[in-house]
Amino acid sequence: MEKIVAWFTNNHVAANLLMLFLLVSGFFAMQTIKIETFPEFTLDMISISMEYPGASPAEVEEAIVRRIEESVAGLAGIKRIDSTAREGYGTVTIEVLAGWDKDNLLNDVKSEVDRIRTFPKEAEKPVVRLMTRKNQVINLALYGDAPESTIKALAEKIKDDLTMMPGITLVDLFGVRRGEIHIDISEQTLRRYGLTLSRVAALVQQASLDLPAGNIKSEDGTILIRTKGRRYRAADYADIAVLTTSEGAKVTLGQIATLRDGYEDIDLEVMTKGKPAAFIEVYRVADQSALKVAKAVKDYVADIRDDLPEGIGIAFFNDRSIILKSRINLLLKNMTLGLILVIGLLTLFLNLRLAFWVTLGIPIAFATGLWLLPFFGISINMISLFAFILILGIVVDDAIVIGENIYRKREKGLSPFDSAILGTQQVSKPVIFAVLTTIAAFWPLLMIPGTRGNIMRNIPVVVIVVLIGSLIEALFILPAHLSRCAFKFACEDPEEERKRGGRVDAWLKGFIGGPYKRFLERCLKWRYLTVAVGVAILIITFGYVISGRMKITIFPRLDADNLICSVVMPAGTPASRTREVLWHIESSILELVEEQDAGRPEGAPSILEEYFSLLGVHMGGGGPMPTMDSGGNLAQVHVQLLEGEQRNIKASYLANEWRKKVGTIIDAESITFQGQLRIMDAPVEVQLSSNNQGKLLEAVEAMKNEFRSYPGLKDVNDSYMPGKDEMQLKLKPAARSLGLTLNDLAQQVRSAFYGAEALRFQ
Repeated sequence: MEKIVAWFTNNHVAANLLMLFLLVSGFFAMQTIKIETFPEFTLDMISISMEYPGASPAEVEEAIVRRIEESVAGLAGIKRIDSTAREGYGTVTIEVLAGWDKDNLLNDVKSEVDRIRTFPKEAEKPVVRLMTRKNQVINLALYGDAPESTIKALAEKIKDDLTMMPGITLVDLFGVRRGEIHIDISEQTLRRYGLTLSRVAALVQQASLDLPAGNIKSEDGTILIRTKGRRYRAADYADIAVLTTSEGAKVTLGQIATLRDGYEDIDLEVMTKGKPAAFIEVYRVADQSALKVAKAVKDYVADIRDDLPEGIGIAFFNDRSIILKSRINLLLKNMTLGLILVIGLLTLFLNLRLAFWVTLGIPIAFATGLWLLPFFGISINMISLFAFILILGIVVDDAIVIGENIYRKREKGLSPFDSAILGTQQVSKPVIFAVLTTIAAFWPLLMIPGTRGNIMRNIPVVVIVVLIGSLIEALFILPAHLSRCAFKFACEDPEEERKRGGRVDAWLKGFIGGPYKRFLERCLKWRYLTVAVGVAILIITFGYVISGRMKITIFPRLDADNLICSVVMPAGTPASRTREVLWHIESSILELVEEQDAGRPEGAPSILEEYFSLLGVHMGGGGPMPTMDSGGNLAQVHVQLLEGEQRNIKASYLANEWRKKVGTIIDAESITFQGQLRIMDAPVEVQLSSNNQGKLLEAVEAMKNEFRSYPGLKDVNDSYMPGKDEMQLKLKPAARSLGLTLNDLAQQVRSAFYGAEALRFQ
């Protein structure tokens, strides 16, 4: 190490080249490095999802979930299996053991699921995949007093336009129902012609298809043959014959049925400012920059806003680039302040030129970190930016120690070259070990398993690579700069340079040689008392922590710029009742905003920017794995607030006041209010399992009641949702003598109420 330090000190060109290499590498890396709101990672989970349209949760559990669980339970590499059965939908989530090959286990799970032959015929094919996060950047809400078809068509056009823009790849629609062609035939008509819905569905399927039929080869060329008869509009199905006679008479579908283009029959309403809406969700994929994606979307909206039809508006929601930009600005602000403080303090106590070269270590260390981060799969995101801010005050310490020691050697009259080498060599070991101990303190964060580990690893990687950059700069670049007489580091007379140090330097030396020296001598003389005082302080500190007075949390709750109220009504609740509750919640927040705005200075903007409501679906309120539930008993209100810097009211306070305004909704299963960022799951979460569902529910209710008695815990609820009331059908013994089977009954009833699906097309 001593020879390397001496070589770089003697060869200042090499030191400058190294400095330029690190700065240039960091600059170019900054142009290409991935910028995202939240770090991208693959979850250690495998999801198996399957649709069973029209089935109750109990039927989904029996026919789908349990069969999948029993099939995959014996596979090696599985840590835990969690399952959810909802109406018409079942999900099995497999948590992979830490260190296990996820891809191999995924293939094993697919093989086991494919071997199951007892799934219901009406169920969809199972979808097996590794769970990943979509990196959402910004949402657009298209709303207005217009038919659903108009809003959906405009939303699809905007989606297509955005997807075609350079730098944007993934755009999804949310809040729009899938289109369906409805063919309605009355029961009396079916009886009159002796038809069933299943028979009609089969005829429709046979009359609407495109099928290739090979080709004809001739001397003039090859001609493809294709049967083309796919029908895409309801009116196209009117001439399909459902009955024919030998004389050529026929009964067409248009004569016996009502044909209409419509949408799937689900309870789903998305409203913005009380008007029907559709959402366009824009995501960042691969190496795309979240800031560039958000800017491109905003520029596009600015271009088309004036061209939208009258009565149609467009608004932004969940712009996650704002908080990312805010974090970047905070980092730049702190770095600027750090540079100013370091230069100012070192100038006061030492020398202006020394202060400049020591301070230069900050951008060199950060450039080194930016250059190395992509090699470890780390992007610029909220977590890594936090690590940059965290390390900002540490990164310059080793340069200060080495620079100050070189300065003292110059004061003693050594030559610039000897001062640089000797000053660096004397403190190189302490500096190296100081960096290594800091790295060792952050290293355990790399060993945290699971989702939290994937998020937390951003912090230690950033800290380690930046510290390595600062160490390289302090040991190899700084001594070469301080050894050059051309920088006029000191006057030829060290005593004269010391006098120029000023009163601050003289005061500091007086304090070190006076009060501090005497205090240190007494501490060394009464060493047992000194150790006892240190141990006592340690005991008091630990006692304070374990006493519960110091709150402990892995991810603190940060104030957000939005509010979310989520309501769950009992299963089977009519959508009309859920809508009433939704309107009450909306009116409560509007009343609260009006009260808060009245107390703001005249001319100040309203604290409410936008709001939208959902009926029939819940969107996750943030976090690494946003969730989504659906059902006519669900409702949610999202409120976009003014940015935190422009309002003096905390979102958490508004959430509590909103809770008071809404009051108690007697028939609601649960109602929760959220005004803080969710970095992880709920702070308190308990999982219970039992083969006896009755006892399990009793235990759940007892635990919920117990938790509600704890001060500080609120919005206590559980994930169990009771199913709707059922009407169960069985075949009478006399029906068998008439030639009826249970399958005939089931299919006929399913067709009459759920509908008979004839075909699907894109």
